[in-house]
Amino acid sequence: MRYIRKVLPAVIAAPFLVALIPGSAQAATYSMDGKNPISAGCAADSTTMKESYIGTSSWTLGAIELRYSVKCHTAWARITLSENAWGKAQIVRNTDGKAYSCTNLSYSTSLGSYTCYTAMVYDKDPLSSYAEGWSQYDNVNLHSKTPSY
Repeated sequence: MRYIRKVLPAVIAAPFLVALIPGSAQAATYSMDGKNPISAGCAADSTTMKESYIGTSSWTLGAIELRYSVKCHTAWARITLSENAWGKAQIVRNTDGKAYSCTNLSYSTSLGSYTCYTAMVYDKDPLSSYAEGWSQYDNVNLHSKTPSY
């Protein structure tokens, strides 16, 4: 009986304590997470904060960009490829791993390349994110990642 009195409170409290441990929860959700940067009105003031080229040491197929809106405090990824090849862009928030990706590239006359952009993640300091891009061209797998912003 003494054993049950000592163990029972710990068993009852365990689920509540686990919920309070940092990192044990799922990714946070902010009001701008998952929204389209154009329809949400965030693309108008956006700039490319970080960029990394996709290619090999001898040729470049395109780039992965980390786009940021000061007005909305959001970030998203945009991939641009010079050839009509498979590509994927992904934005990842560092603090909780919240991520969105796109793979349906289409030709943009304004950019002069094949492109897609991801949904947004809220990214106001102290939060930060990075963009990642993949492609495959002439049976060569390509990958690139921006620094965080």
